[in-house]
Amino acid sequence: MILIDNVATIPEMDGWLLIDFTDGSKRFVDIKPHMKGILEKLKDPEFFSKVYVDDELRTITWPGELDLDPDQLHREGIDLVEIKKIIEVAKNTNLLERA
Repeated sequence: MILIDNVATIPEMDGWLLIDFTDGSKRFVDIKPHMKGILEKLKDPEFFSKVYVDDELRTITWPGELDLDPDQLHREGIDLVEIKKIIEVAKNTNLLERA
């Protein structure tokens, strides 16, 4: 089972987190698809920013014991290494200048 070491919100990207996992990976994770039902509270940016890592469960959580499965977050996340590769390719092919 993969657990979570650290979490950070990403300014200017509502609903996205940067999560450090126990396997050493860092992944960008879009939480917006989970913001339904009881997790609809996460749509409030101020509440969303209160995310933290629960020391016992080793997953991300919000006040009121709202938490998500770390294995699922790992599967859904985009690895930071892959993002860096995409940016490098875009720079080398001038794709960023055309955007």
